[in-house]
Amino acid sequence: MKKKLVIITTVSETLSTILIGQPSWLSKHFQVFCIASLDGVHLVEEDESVSISYVSMHRGISPFQDIVSLFKMYVALRRIKPDIVHSYTPKAGFIAMSVAFFLRVPVRIHTFTGLLFPTAKGIKRKVLYLVDRWVDLLATHVVPEGKGVKADLIGAGVCKKLVDVIGSGNIAGVDLDYFNPALFSRSFFECADPFTFCYVGRLHRDKGIKELVRAFSELENQARLVLVGGVDDVEPVDSDTLAVISDHPDIFYIGFKKDIRSVLSSIDVLLLPSYREGFPNVVLQAGAMAKPAIVSNINGCNEVIEHGKNGWLVPPHDALALKEAMDEAMSLSQDQIRAMGSTARDKVERCFARQQYLDSLLRFYEKVLR
Repeated sequence: MKKKLVIITTVSETLSTILIGQPSWLSKHFQVFCIASLDGVHLVEEDESVSISYVSMHRGISPFQDIVSLFKMYVALRRIKPDIVHSYTPKAGFIAMSVAFFLRVPVRIHTFTGLLFPTAKGIKRKVLYLVDRWVDLLATHVVPEGKGVKADLIGAGVCKKLVDVIGSGNIAGVDLDYFNPALFSRSFFECADPFTFCYVGRLHRDKGIKELVRAFSELENQARLVLVGGVDDVEPVDSDTLAVISDHPDIFYIGFKKDIRSVLSSIDVLLLPSYREGFPNVVLQAGAMAKPAIVSNINGCNEVIEHGKNGWLVPPHDALALKEAMDEAMSLSQDQIRAMGSTARDKVERCFARQQYLDSLLRFYEKVLR
């Protein structure tokens, strides 16, 4: 009889985007159940053909709502009686590991996709640090999403029980057949000109949107900036930056888009000037679409991008360095940009193909069950 595996994320969007296809593939080997907040859970159930339960989890610090979430998680896990609980994202880790420990689930895994407390301040920083320590204490296995996250967990004294990164890092790998530039020949935009930069992700203050908009506004030559993603509801970008996004004639905000392939196929360079990351999926997806990227020299980003080969690394919080990298990208010929994009695709094929990751994940599950 198959073992029962429960995958838990704070929001269903993680299941419907980053982890898409993973539950259904794992269902060949386990009885798979998913738990996430309400929005979009029915779509995940239809797409993955696995059972999914709704447990509301608030992404911010919210003691009262967390108590409600703990109770609902207890009800859900007690009904399922899982052999493995695997949580992703901070709040899901706190709720899932607390309940799974109480219920004595044999294998309790949490994947750290990045640390929140290093960029927080005051009492919030202390609370977030203690939450991470709590998760490590209750989990039987802790997985860092990448080598940089692993180093941070060790350096900050968060984790006492570390396993190696699964595969080459990331939590899903990239479907190279899906993110295939050969499938797209028609531009998403009405005309190919001018040079097009693109950011994909939530408009969150820690994603460097403020520096991105400032750097773009100071470019000497005309370019186009496309922003894809919803405004974060917990820590949104400041109002002045949002006003510039709204008013700038060459900034195009198109909101959340589930399928970003047509956009990526039509751009020249991806931008991700984030302050912190675990292992950014969009950089891998852009690479699979043969697009170079300008990214912050931080965890995850610098595990994918090699400066001058498949993109550029710039210091976080540095609008001037970001602008200089954008100017350099714009100074290259289209043949040079395409060559960097080809290098980006090659690296994703070598290190981050989805099937490679899934095989590594299955071996990891089999090992911890033994």
